[in-house]
Amino acid sequence: MFSHLPARRPLLAGFAALCLALVAGLAALPARADGATPDDFIRKVGGQTLSALSDRKLTAEKREDLVRDLLTNYLDLDAVGRFCLGRYSRSLNDSQKQEYGKLFEDYLVKVYAQLLSQYNGETMTVRDGSRPAGNDMLVDSQINRQDGPPIRVEWKLHDKNGKPLLTDVIVEGVSMAFTQRQQFESVIQNNGGKVDALLAAMKKQISKR
Repeated sequence: MFSHLPARRPLLAGFAALCLALVAGLAALPARADGATPDDFIRKVGGQTLSALSDRKLTAEKREDLVRDLLTNYLDLDAVGRFCLGRYSRSLNDSQKQEYGKLFEDYLVKVYAQLLSQYNGETMTVRDGSRPAGNDMLVDSQINRQDGPPIRVEWKLHDKNGKPLLTDVIVEGVSMAFTQRQQFESVIQNNGGKVDALLAAMKKQISKR
């Protein structure tokens, strides 16, 4: 995915479509209506987000602002960030924890904002109903592409203090959180187990234009 973090290709040729789905799904989460189901949340505001992305005058800065607002409000950044560090999350000192938390948010904003610039008219169809997965719920959907077969996307959500938050997106059976964890662990392992090496690589990627 990036030159400073090892590229993993289970993200599929339709990874940009996944990013579209992530934003569309996240935008669907804000209001919990009485009787609303997880699939209602994923479906609700997708059309408005797609309309915003279709605006060719959308600047890179505005796109990053949109992604940051959605991620910080509707993704469980703390839980996902810890998962992506795996066993190394237990070795962080207080300073590293604070630095990693900020870098993880900025890194995700950069990743998804860049990939969303490739949006090419894809749409998302959400299936009715959801199913339990441990303490989480899974919502099924598919990304409809103009130049290829549809891509199956599953959304994993959990309830945190009465608010639904995303914890993972699973594309054709491949967990994006687990894929990111593999990338981060590879950087750390290739640098003698030093988490600071990952922090430096994230900083370098974030600073790119």
